[in-house]
Amino acid sequence: MSLACARVLRISTMLLKKGAERGLTPSAIGGIMCRETLKKESIIEQIVEEAEESVLPGTSEAAFLQSVSVIMDRRLGDLIK
Repeated sequence: MSLACARVLRISTMLLKKGAERGLTPSAIGGIMCRETLKKESIIEQIVEEAEESVLPGTSEAAFLQSVSVIMDRRLGDLIK
């Protein structure tokens, strides 16, 4: 499996687990993963982009995923308020 495929799998699984823990419906979780329009990034795309910008080049995949996790927790908290 390529790094990109593994990353999508890990981040999607992370979102499913964190969303379910917070009581989000499958529809709400799906909404986080989908774009509202072709030009507007989905929330998950925004999370990944923010994580990519927050780590240094050459950072390990584990450190990148930890950054995604922290940002995802914050964004999910903002959605649930």
